[in-house]
Amino acid sequence: MKSFSINLRGRVKNFNLPKNQPLFPLFEAIANSIHAIDERKKAKEQFDSYITINLIRDNQLTLFGIGELSPICSFEITDNGVGFNERNFTSFMESDSTYKASIGGKGVGRFSWLVAFEKAEIRSIFFDDVRWVKREFEFSVEQSEIKEGLEEYETQKDNQTLVRLVNCQNPYQKAIPKRGLTIATRIMQHCLVYFISDECPQMNLIDNGEKYNLNQMFREKIQTEENSKTFLIGNEIFELLHVKSEETSINGNKLYLCAHNRLVDTKELDKYITNLDREIYEKSGFWYIGVLRSKYLDDNVDMNRLSFNIPDSGSSEGMIKMITMEQIMKSVIVEINEFLKDYLQPIAENKLKRITEYVTYQAPQFRHLLKYMPEALAKMKPNLSEDKMDDELHRIKREFDRYTSKENTKLINDLNKGIINSEEYIKRFGQQIEKINSANGATLAEYVAHRKVILDLMDFGIRQNNNGHFQKESFLHNLIYPMRTSDVDIPYHNHNLWLIDEKLAYCSYISSDIPFNNHPKEDRTDIMILDSPVAVSDEENHGREYENIILFELKRPMRNDYNHSTNPVNQLYEYVASLKTNKIKDKDGRIIRVGDNTKFYLYAVCDLTSTLEHILDFHDFSQTPDKMGYYKYNDKMNAYIEIVSYDKIINDAKKRNKILFDKLGI
Repeated sequence: MKSFSINLRGRVKNFNLPKNQPLFPLFEAIANSIHAIDERKKAKEQFDSYITINLIRDNQLTLFGIGELSPICSFEITDNGVGFNERNFTSFMESDSTYKASIGGKGVGRFSWLVAFEKAEIRSIFFDDVRWVKREFEFSVEQSEIKEGLEEYETQKDNQTLVRLVNCQNPYQKAIPKRGLTIATRIMQHCLVYFISDECPQMNLIDNGEKYNLNQMFREKIQTEENSKTFLIGNEIFELLHVKSEETSINGNKLYLCAHNRLVDTKELDKYITNLDREIYEKSGFWYIGVLRSKYLDDNVDMNRLSFNIPDSGSSEGMIKMITMEQIMKSVIVEINEFLKDYLQPIAENKLKRITEYVTYQAPQFRHLLKYMPEALAKMKPNLSEDKMDDELHRIKREFDRYTSKENTKLINDLNKGIINSEEYIKRFGQQIEKINSANGATLAEYVAHRKVILDLMDFGIRQNNNGHFQKESFLHNLIYPMRTSDVDIPYHNHNLWLIDEKLAYCSYISSDIPFNNHPKEDRTDIMILDSPVAVSDEENHGREYENIILFELKRPMRNDYNHSTNPVNQLYEYVASLKTNKIKDKDGRIIRVGDNTKFYLYAVCDLTSTLEHILDFHDFSQTPDKMGYYKYNDKMNAYIEIVSYDKIINDAKKRNKILFDKLGI
């Protein structure tokens, strides 16, 4: 019986094993098997090395669903390495043993077994100088001593060591992958450097009788370049091995940072290389894996081999000469970009082409970014949806606006301080004006593009649908002017009154879609009321008489049931008569004051149907030259009234804006 030279329970408790790394104890056992095989080979023995991993599932548990795999509860790892001879067993009983220091052994990996598993059972058969012997014992936190001893085992013909990791505990068991293939792939990833070597032992994984030959899977799915690339960071030499993996489950482009040929940390390269995404796998059929090795990484891996003791960035006292992870990643990314340039360049070109087409034809407000923010555009991920691309372009535009504003301020400050001379100022001023003009042009382009969309919607709104019906007034009403209740103010840029007349573009409303007195019917308080006027003006209500008031009324397309009391002409005249009483209040509850000099501009937007034209003739209206509208001046009311058809609105607006659309290329 032998005792540990430490407090075993305390040592296991202090071993920090993340809950998302349930296979780490398995990896440690496999690495020990590889080391045992290497040790036996160094003794010049000739043998066919192997490692077998057997998955043991908890078949006692009820399976949820037909064919669902039961959870894995234990692992068995068998090898024909040197075995638990006296030297290895003595090292096993000593915490933080330096026995394997020359190959990166920390002497603590076996403690991870007892973090995740109830116990480990070890049986080792080996040739001890003159005879075959067996050493068998149990390793658990429940016992501080190990009952062991050597006994003869005459029937054996080859070394064999079995490590059984028994009864995985939660939360680790819940995190173990269910599929044997997934575990096989994880083993290949963790031990990738070993698999590359010609000296790699034959490794098989067995799951309920199904056998996975990991060496064959590696040869079929993973290609490595003949020559790895070495480069310097400071005075340290780093080696980067380029690997192409066809294995689907890799599911990403990765950098493996290794210490003593074992995976310690994984970096998702998509976060570092913009154009490296799923497209390289979808089009070229492989995931890229970079395997980074260095004595510097070997020297700075932590005790549990789960991370590196390397600062992320910057430096501090005592660390001034220490290479940071930021430096390492920057150098590695340069090498990977060079290696993958034939794959990445077409992705970058296609991305820029797509961005260019999008901002040229769909979002011209971002065109100036092509010239002034090319680096920011280059950092956009490829294959973004149009919505996400638009979000990214908005973000880059905000960066441009902030930067331009800072440059403007700095230019003025430098001029005031006399830091720059007039010649340099003229040059820098010209550059800034060019940027500002581009930005303003982009804003104008956005507004012009908005007008094109509104006209297209207007054109759609006056057409019959498949059911033979026309759009309701509300559709066209909202296009021209938002329908709101009286307590909401509407900024001028939220309406499209320019459709009727360009001079209305800067008007703000007095009341929209509500009775003038702001007392909606009780049963319709919170809804929008149709067939009420919209009153706007180009001046605010300060208690003075208005110089101009514009009223417009919208009717449903192709309405043809007008009579002498329901026609828009009489309705508009009634609105004017009500306003002239000086008793009508605006949206803010203030009197709308009118006088003898107040001019009224009245618009009825509707289709010229037969019943309406009959009424217009009765009122002696004149027809417009294009025969798409009517007009009249009512001298008694001091009101100009125009009947504008939907076709006329669309045709006139298209003509007024055609030059803008042509210049913008839309």
